Amino acid sequence: MTSLSQMGSAAGAGGGLALWFTGLPGSGKSTLSRAVASELDAHDRRLVTVLDGDVVRTLLSQGVGFTRKDRYDNVCRIGYAASLIARHGGIAIVAAVSPYRDGRLKARALVEEAGGAFLEIHMDTPFRACVARDPKGHYARALAGDLDLFTGVDDPYEKPLAPDVRIRTESEDVGGGVLRVVEALRERRLLSVAGRKTVV
Repeated sequence: MTSLSQMGSAAGAGGGLALWFTGLPGSGKSTLSRAVASELDAHDRRLVTVLDGDVVRTLLSQGVGFTRKDRYDNVCRIGYAASLIARHGGIAIVAAVSPYRDGRLKARALVEEAGGAFLEIHMDTPFRACVARDPKGHYARALAGDLDLFTGVDDPYEKPLAPDVRIRTESEDVGGGVLRVVEALRERRLLSVAGRKTVV
């Protein structure tokens, strides 16, 4: 795999950035986002912060439920946190189901208004594959009727219509996914691999 260190620095890079990984529960968002974070942390000069949806819910959004409004508000909170990181020149890597398009559009707007770049990365994993993985057992509970408002079962997931990167996890491994995200950053001249790590 070609790494960031082999790609060189892009002119005009170095501003803030948010990489937003969205997809069904169990689609591989956390796995790929952590791998991308590791690659960028090792080779990009900016500080990298990971905002995982499950962690955010226990800290930043504790007590927020799962109605459509609750989910929208939760995504907006994550988007605001990402925008602060971007505003100060850092990289925010978000892994969150973020099931509704309007919420993701709001998150993009918050980051871009803060002067950052925003890439939406869709983990395009089929429903059946997510059910088969079911790492937390939530699909089994939802399909049995023991868990209400679960995304993909009785609450919709609105696929991105034109994501910046689409990862088809059934045909791409984690290494390939990292490479595709890095290539998308390079094509948009959003890499900043020269110099020492910047403290923001």
